[in-house]
Amino acid sequence: MSLFVLVKPFRLSLMRLLTIFVISFVSLLSSNVYASPADDKRLLIQAEKFQAGLDEAQKGKLQNALTIWEALNQSGNLIPELKRALENNIAVVFIKQKRYEEAKKRLDSALQSDAQVATTLENLNQIYAYDAQKAYQRIFKETPVNSPKAEWLYFDVKQAKLPTNNVITDEKNADAVRVIKKSLEQWRQAWSNQKVKDYLSFYDKNNFIPKNGMSYKTWERGRYRSLQNPKFIKLFFDDIQVTPISSTMIRTRFLQRYHSDRFKDNVYKVLLWQKNNAQWKIVQEVVIYGAN
Repeated sequence: MSLFVLVKPFRLSLMRLLTIFVISFVSLLSSNVYASPADDKRLLIQAEKFQAGLDEAQKGKLQNALTIWEALNQSGNLIPELKRALENNIAVVFIKQKRYEEAKKRLDSALQSDAQVATTLENLNQIYAYDAQKAYQRIFKETPVNSPKAEWLYFDVKQAKLPTNNVITDEKNADAVRVIKKSLEQWRQAWSNQKVKDYLSFYDKNNFIPKNGMSYKTWERGRYRSLQNPKFIKLFFDDIQVTPISSTMIRTRFLQRYHSDRFKDNVYKVLLWQKNNAQWKIVQEVVIYGAN
């Protein structure tokens, strides 16, 4: 079963926006690692500050919430759950203030903080949809532009634990990281060489989530055209980051430089890789933001 959800239509009600999303760590597998009383006290204080910001946000006092959350975010010693919730909610404030570029970067940072990415991805994809609608409206004046909405994340201190030996480390996932780096390069080569079948073989047909709710078959036909129609494709990756999320999920982020006889752009992109039947396949592909 995929860990990700399809991006829903962007018509979210205010009640939907404020639906509580409780965040919890996976239960400890080892019984010999515990937090000290001082750590527990620090975590409780952080949770109270987080909640104070959320209370302000839900009253519509967005700047007050932003001030509280930014101060907490810069205080250091944050567990991944709280870090992700802070980055997400700061991005929500930016979205409501129409500061979309800043929101994109915050949501990208939130994606790197923990494994539970469904809500964060949904918020980020709403901005992408908004950008696409604006671009189309320049050509087709009747195209509506729907301002993105967003969903708060909640932090439940009762369910939170300090990091233990269950946290993913590079050493424990070194083999998987090497496989993903090799696969990423092979995917790039297949795309550059316009070998469509080789390129598509890197995607999980059952779990890959095309953008905007598109079916896999429709997306696949579009990729055939995109790879076969240009006379040439030059593709380069820079600033590659490989982040293990779990034993079966790895995130790659990189600067993609694309150049063909038809189109040229530089974008930051995220690929999410999932392991099924001993094979790593792409289950989601997201453009984060453009680069110079």
